[in-house]
Amino acid sequence: MKNALLPFTFILAVFVCAVIFVMNAQHFQIDTNLNDLNPTKINEPGLKKAVDNLTRDISQRFVVVIKSDDKTALSNSKTALQAKLNALTELRVIEDDALQNAYLDVLSDYRFYVLSADQRQALTANTQQQIADNALRKLYQIGDGIRLIPFEQDPLGWFSDYLLTSIAPPDLRDPSASTETEFETASFSVMFDTFPNGMSAQQVLYAKIQAIENQISQQYNVTVLRSGMFFFAVDSAQSAKADIQLIAVGSVAGVLLLMMLVFRSLLPLFLSLTSIAIGVGFGVITSTLVFGSIHVLTIVFGASLIGIVVDYSLHYFYHHLAHRAVSGPGHADVLFRAMLLSMITSLVGYGALSLSDLVILKKIALFSCSGLAMAWLSVMLLGPLVIRRPIEARQSLLKRIIYVCQRVTAQRPRLLGVGGLIVSAVCAGYIYAGNPQTNDDPRRFFHVSGALLSQEQEIADLTQIYEPGRYLLIRGDNPEAIFSALDTIKTAVDVESHAITSVADYFQSPQQQLNNYALQAKLYEDGGALDSFSATIGLAPDVIKQIKRDYQFAAGNTLRFNELLEHLPSLPPLWFEHENSIYSFALIRKGADLPAIEAASKTIDNVQYVNTLANASKALKAQRETGTKLLFLAYALIALLIAVYYRKLSAVMLLLIPASASLIAVAIVSAMGQSLNVFHIMALFLVLGLGMDYIIFAKEMAGQQATTHQAILLSAVTSLLSFGLLAFSSMPIVQAFGSIVLIGNTINFIAAISLFNNVQNQYEKGYYGG
Repeated sequence: MKNALLPFTFILAVFVCAVIFVMNAQHFQIDTNLNDLNPTKINEPGLKKAVDNLTRDISQRFVVVIKSDDKTALSNSKTALQAKLNALTELRVIEDDALQNAYLDVLSDYRFYVLSADQRQALTANTQQQIADNALRKLYQIGDGIRLIPFEQDPLGWFSDYLLTSIAPPDLRDPSASTETEFETASFSVMFDTFPNGMSAQQVLYAKIQAIENQISQQYNVTVLRSGMFFFAVDSAQSAKADIQLIAVGSVAGVLLLMMLVFRSLLPLFLSLTSIAIGVGFGVITSTLVFGSIHVLTIVFGASLIGIVVDYSLHYFYHHLAHRAVSGPGHADVLFRAMLLSMITSLVGYGALSLSDLVILKKIALFSCSGLAMAWLSVMLLGPLVIRRPIEARQSLLKRIIYVCQRVTAQRPRLLGVGGLIVSAVCAGYIYAGNPQTNDDPRRFFHVSGALLSQEQEIADLTQIYEPGRYLLIRGDNPEAIFSALDTIKTAVDVESHAITSVADYFQSPQQQLNNYALQAKLYEDGGALDSFSATIGLAPDVIKQIKRDYQFAAGNTLRFNELLEHLPSLPPLWFEHENSIYSFALIRKGADLPAIEAASKTIDNVQYVNTLANASKALKAQRETGTKLLFLAYALIALLIAVYYRKLSAVMLLLIPASASLIAVAIVSAMGQSLNVFHIMALFLVLGLGMDYIIFAKEMAGQQATTHQAILLSAVTSLLSFGLLAFSSMPIVQAFGSIVLIGNTINFIAAISLFNNVQNQYEKGYYGG
């Protein structure tokens, strides 16, 4: 009764979790965030929030460009396209006219705080009467009397002069205006009012956008292009979805076929599928609880977990078949030790992924480790219930396959071992000599459709204003420090005055605004220029009083970035305050002298030139190198575990098998033309974990080699099926991971069934003193 209590408690707990899972299935989100592949680690909390804020803003907008040789069609199609995109609840079109008006409205409220350098000089040098006379002359002079706000608010024309003589912020210009092409173009930006969470919602919105574009293109005979991170994320998610279906369906189908061919009962199949469902389900739950969602790449890699999870049930059943004639606690202990050691080595392989700074690898590690542990527990607890019924296996076919394999590789195990060491030594020399190519460019991690890349490049050539992924980061304790640094950059030698765009292009520093306000007292104080001007042209007293009252009420209320951002939502978040620190970003104009800007930034305190692509590549290279060091550490830890478990230092030699497999796998993929990256290195942890899995079972159950080799064969087939499917993925990072494990694990399997046969077993007894 006591023995049955724990399994039934486990079943009840799993049932409750399954019910909760199903009831909350709508809340589980599949994430497609490409930033999870960014290894750049920012330890400064305020800076991290600032960069995340800027990155999030960039990812939640996209640009639309329309091309046509017919101006009328171009104009009509732009209006129609904007209206249809605006009709989607998730999107909001940013129109140029609305932006200009919003910018003008904001500055109008702060008109007493803005002055150009010439205006400041005029206020300092001229008397009130001279200023009034100049305003009167401009009022009646053709071309100089323009008012951009009502005359009653700016009778002297100082604010209108400031707007007319100041350069409009680059963000407010039509990016296609200065482009000389053989066709006409029109462009606009679109922002997400509600960013779709989850892969399915994103694909639905993507389909709507695509349908609208196709309709406009056909109706007006124009070409519609769009560019943005959203489209890359959806494209990658679609590739990942295809991989998930291939891997999951292929793995499950393979497991079903093998279990039905080998076992004569549905019970083994039921336990295998149950352990898979429990393992994968628990991985999804833990990932959602820890990270709030499950990343699409986690599912891709997690689908390959099926081939490993089923190993536990296979080993369990074959151990039962091997010892069904003789039962006792000793045999149960052997199984438990082998199963436990096997799980630990697999957890070491997957758990090592969490040591990376890549968020995606941490997510994969959590999903895989939690899934493996729960699947192992389900087999250990539910297995005794399953084997109460007689279980038979069709072993003749498996024996013939193993016999054929061993005829080829196991006739002379010593020769095979020595030959493997020689080959691995040659591969090590090949690797050490620097023959393998490396590529840490994150852009090579995904397979993106050629059409999408073509659109991206064409839009960049037509409309891009700023250098992609390059900007200046300015730190300061107060606003004046930020504006001082920006002024120093703009006046630096070899740096063009308009090379960068920053908050200084939208408003002046708080101190400068206060100085401007004080200078304008000459205009609006009693007896000032306004009084002289109004006396000449006969302004109504109420108008004069209202202007003076507005000037007085505006005292001390300077324009700040947050106020500007509320009215101009399309403005990038160039300013971020955290506690007592300020972080500001300066965007670099396309075509600017980048080396000059980078050189100038090095001479100015608290100014940093940032190249996100170079930084990401550098960080990924560091991850690859750190991963290699951690791999050696994992070997050392497992070597210590084996030495302590077997109480023989010579047992550490078992690690030569996965080590050789790893060297050969790396050499082969390199010779095949794959450039090594961090995902190749992380896959080597699984070669180690899976290799030790086979070796431990082959060694621990050496007394029943026939059934043990059959279990290893089935285990290898399911694992190789899963990772083999990964190797044929369209996504380079998934392909890199799968190809290493496929090759390495094949070598592990051959070594396990060849080096631990009867002849070798006798040799080992003498070698280990056993």
